[in-house]
Amino acid sequence: MNRLGRASVLAMLGIVTGSLLINGGYGAFVQQRMFLPLVAAAVVLVAFSGYEVYHAIQAEKTDAEAQWWSFGPTVGWLMVLPLVVLFAVAPSALGAAAANRVDAFNPIEQTEAFPALDTSAGPVEMRVFDFLDRALWDPDESLRDVPVRLEGLVVNDPDVPDGFLLTKFMVSCCAADGLPLQVAVRGVDQILEDDTWVVADVIWREPEIPYSEAGAVVIVDAEAISVTAQPNARKDPYESPY
Repeated sequence: MNRLGRASVLAMLGIVTGSLLINGGYGAFVQQRMFLPLVAAAVVLVAFSGYEVYHAIQAEKTDAEAQWWSFGPTVGWLMVLPLVVLFAVAPSALGAAAANRVDAFNPIEQTEAFPALDTSAGPVEMRVFDFLDRALWDPDESLRDVPVRLEGLVVNDPDVPDGFLLTKFMVSCCAADGLPLQVAVRGVDQILEDDTWVVADVIWREPEIPYSEAGAVVIVDAEAISVTAQPNARKDPYESPY
């Protein structure tokens, strides 16, 4: 692949990256905090594309025949195929299918005390990770009788016949390392399909068997106060452990 071929591939990479940044599709692959690095990457790709075009034009002036015959289909053009797929198919974040293929992740025990919860403004908005952290490891049981607001997607499970597993993926870098964080939301009087994005006000349900005796995989239960489907509210599908 000659300079013009490399310039074309670089330009397409930059354009695809830019389009994913504009329409928010990049959030299906990486965390939201990667926005600025991806902007920089798109700018660099387009800049290098211009650099290759400039030098291709200069080389054409000195050896037009060589430039012409060096341009042809090579293995480098296979890089274009994933870009075509990205243009043709809208990216989607990890969902119920991915959650069903791996055990749920639970936070490890922490030694620092948990700060008090402020309930003066209604249900406490909380990450799923933080809800699990308090439920599993807070000796003071700060979640007891406290309404909490969680957001996530629905994963139906036969072990939760009166509700669903509210799921959000914890992502350290990108979707490839995503692990599901799950809370069993019970007492739901509506049928929701898998991957429905919901906002749920819940109250932690104390386990009948202590978590320490429940085995390797622990699912925290919560009683539903209200569950509202919000299909257009899914701005950030992942949580970060940082």
